[in-house]
Amino acid sequence: MTQHLPSPKRPGRVAYVYAPGPDWVEIQPMPEAVAQVRHIVRRRLTHADPDFVYNVELVTSELVTNAIRCVRTLEAPASGVEPGIWFAIEAHGRWTRLRVRDPYPDVLPTKKEPDPTETNGRGMLISEAVADLVWVEVGDVDKVVHAVLAKPGVTLSPAEIAGFGR
Repeated sequence: MTQHLPSPKRPGRVAYVYAPGPDWVEIQPMPEAVAQVRHIVRRRLTHADPDFVYNVELVTSELVTNAIRCVRTLEAPASGVEPGIWFAIEAHGRWTRLRVRDPYPDVLPTKKEPDPTETNGRGMLISEAVADLVWVEVGDVDKVVHAVLAKPGVTLSPAEIAGFGR
């Protein structure tokens, strides 16, 4: 069962969320980028259980699609803000953590029950159903959506959950 962790409220915002580093990959805000990111996931999880890889790919697809939709439909970010979408995957023996960053801190992903005839709008609903943890870290100039998926048969310990730095 997913544990949805609350995002910080405005007074508790951090100054800046995204920190470039070797684990981050810039994602172009194009629909074909979703397939490219799934490929990154498959390469990173080469030896993992195929069902687990599928779940990580699914959550990745949903989070990246949400970020692409933000970047493609909103105005350019404020001057001096690092534009674009950034993706990071951190794979460990017991779990895999995903991070998707975009420069729109005021546009939070929402979990909603879409009308059955709608073809989109289920990204967070799906992500929270599949991942063990999902939360949003909001900064002054950006946000990072985090998801953690435990490997099959693994239950995250309270210490592991606390260690995700939320």
